[in-house]
Amino acid sequence: MEIKTFWRIIVKGIGLWLLVNSIYVIPQFASTFSFIEYGGLNWENLISVWFIVLGTLAVYLFVTGFFLFKTEWIVSILKLDQKFTENRIDVNIPYKSVLSIAVIVIGALVFVESIPKLCSTIYEFVKQKELIKDYAGTSWLIFYFLKAISGYLIMTNSKTIIKFIDKQKNDDKE
Repeated sequence: MEIKTFWRIIVKGIGLWLLVNSIYVIPQFASTFSFIEYGGLNWENLISVWFIVLGTLAVYLFVTGFFLFKTEWIVSILKLDQKFTENRIDVNIPYKSVLSIAVIVIGALVFVESIPKLCSTIYEFVKQKELIKDYAGTSWLIFYFLKAISGYLIMTNSKTIIKFIDKQKNDDKE
């Protein structure tokens, strides 16, 4: 494996991790709706909070796009493949296999991280004995459920994700 290939895998892994972590912004956006019910927040402040949250999500997705689709550019700008004594690492694993392992590991981490939080949120919901619309942590309950599902889907559909991530790289060569 070449040094450049190694750094492409690392940068794409960071990009996928950023993409998964960008969904943390969604429950923060949803929690701002609870301020409307209490009337303690005026519309100017609410709109500015929404602007900040959406701006944060846009920055996350912009940076993630660079990490996933402009990997070659990041490696060359940061000169990650420079100043190595050898041009290759003695690993006989294909690029797609290593990238597949990275995607599966990231999906597994997301899944394993979200399951205990989902269970504790469900437990708190059941303990409160409230309707789902009256429960204060509804957005977190939905968030952890969606995060667990997305972690599972990342693990099980790693080939599709790799095709999507590698699509831009292949289009640049053509």
